Amino acid sequence: MASIKKKFPYPLVNAHTHAAMVAFRGLAEDLPLHDWLEKHIWPMEREKVSPAFVYENTKRAIAEMKKNGICFFAEMYFFEDEVARAAKEMNMSVLIGEGLIDFPSPSYKTFEEGLEITEGLLEKYKDDELVNVSVSPHSIYTVSENNLAKAKELTRKYGAIFHIHLAETKKEFDDCKEKNGLTPVEYADQLGLLDEKALLAHCVWLTDKDIEILARTKANVVHCPMSNLKLGSGIAPVKKLIEAGVNVCLGTDGAASSNRLDIWEAGKIAVLLQKGIGGDPACLSAKIAVKMMTVNGFKALGIKEFSGKSISQMEKEIDAEENFNYLYELQAEDLIVEV
Repeated sequence: MASIKKKFPYPLVNAHTHAAMVAFRGLAEDLPLHDWLEKHIWPMEREKVSPAFVYENTKRAIAEMKKNGICFFAEMYFFEDEVARAAKEMNMSVLIGEGLIDFPSPSYKTFEEGLEITEGLLEKYKDDELVNVSVSPHSIYTVSENNLAKAKELTRKYGAIFHIHLAETKKEFDDCKEKNGLTPVEYADQLGLLDEKALLAHCVWLTDKDIEILARTKANVVHCPMSNLKLGSGIAPVKKLIEAGVNVCLGTDGAASSNRLDIWEAGKIAVLLQKGIGGDPACLSAKIAVKMMTVNGFKALGIKEFSGKSISQMEKEIDAEENFNYLYELQAEDLIVEV
């Protein structure tokens, strides 16, 4: 049977990934996040990750994303100048971010050195047509309060996106409550990290108060359903977030934790999960999924225009279109993404 091809006039956005981690696809399976990171991913990164590793594997990831209709991706990893080089060579739009941690990484020895690398990238690519730069502390459990403040200060200096993993697992939630007497979102808010420039990956473990904080601060949430399911992290309260007025977009996370760099699949899974856990087949529509994987992603990344079209105009066109039910029928490779 011949595959169905569908013209799709909206560029897809992968708002959270770690491109070069395609090299670690299948490395460690059936593990919770912290065991997966500490016992497998971080040791392998210390052994394998180099500028050449990042460059070559980012090219592989970009080829996969392009095949799946993705036209813009937000990235957090190491040797991010190599990510930019790969993206420019392959004519791919990207938001790069050197992953900042308190301990030595493959690309630097200290947090301060990582910040210097980040500022260098902000200066180098400030007028680039394809490459944007974020300030990207990894998480509240790998970066100290003092260093998170330094990262946010750099964000304000350049008007950059602040990209961080937040409230991803129950362990992170419980540890933060025990250490600080606050949820991860409350802690981030107390530190002044949350505003319209905040790009928060995951946000699975949220209280109703957390959702109110995210709405008040206009922070952006990147839902990564495939990674959250595979690592057993939980299911983000996407319906509640959207109802509260939070901008929710979609990410694949790295291929090591999601296996596929396919934002179309992520959108389909996102709405199906909410229907299932809520017992309401009408709670999130295919149109909402399309907005999460397109215009909501651009808004979260601070992009107002793409390929000659304003994001506000793109949103109007999506709102005017009645039927996106082919979301459930088609695969990403069935789409002809026209940009």
